[in-house]
Amino acid sequence: MHLISEFEDLSTETGIALPPLLRSLIFSGNTNYFPGWYSLWRDRSLDRVVPFLSWYDYEWIDAATSRNEIATWLNPAAQHGKAFLPFAQSGAGDIYCLMTLEDGQTGVALIWQYNESSQIDYRSFNDFVCIRYLETFADLSHLSDDFPDEISEIISADVYSVSRFMDEQKSGFLRGFCQRRISPHEVRYGKNGHTQTVPALISQSELDFHTAQFPAPSPKPFPVVPRWELSQFAPINTKTAVGSDWRSKALDPNTKLQAIRAYQQTFQCTLIVAKKAVDEFIIDAGNQASD
Repeated sequence: MHLISEFEDLSTETGIALPPLLRSLIFSGNTNYFPGWYSLWRDRSLDRVVPFLSWYDYEWIDAATSRNEIATWLNPAAQHGKAFLPFAQSGAGDIYCLMTLEDGQTGVALIWQYNESSQIDYRSFNDFVCIRYLETFADLSHLSDDFPDEISEIISADVYSVSRFMDEQKSGFLRGFCQRRISPHEVRYGKNGHTQTVPALISQSELDFHTAQFPAPSPKPFPVVPRWELSQFAPINTKTAVGSDWRSKALDPNTKLQAIRAYQQTFQCTLIVAKKAVDEFIIDAGNQASD
């Protein structure tokens, strides 16, 4: 089965549409870490550049890993009805996911495995890509150790290989930065964090200006049951799991205890974890009803 077919199956099961750009990147076959991927980007004729090769702390995952993340952690039955479609991870195991916004569009969220809440940070996959490239342009220090004399080349190879699948405006926007010379700039870590001088293509003020063109969506933060609170359980169909039995029981005060027991049996977790999950689901359902 082709890689894109496996992700299309996940898209159907979760009800989350695959953005055209992500679909094209997966279809290219370059999101898999093929033999020699670390150096083959140098030969443009091979067209073997792993997308986002220049980014800091970003790793693609395949469809099998995505399915496992859904089955064991990021599924509606375990996450208060929220659906996720994982496509990448950080080095620490936090998961980049597609999620559906209130207007039906597909946004992007980074789900931290040890946090108890998260939010959708990007209105679209295209916005996610543009912002992450801008952040990379503003701080190239992570490339200095592995590619000290080739930073410009790896940035250019990465941007050109991805932007060919984007519309002309966004493609030209990103490629324009590749023509700049790398020079020292101060970058700020966090909104009120410390500053540091790093090799960069753009300044902090330019980063702030350009990222403002891609405003974040406005949905409220949502609760996330941390990975460590859930034990392994068999893969499930995430679309049918939304209407699972424990959820309907939780909405009726007379059957709340049954809901807790059903949750505990379904996910093989402790009574404390089950009670907390059911309580959070009830609170979340009440907040949605009052909005």
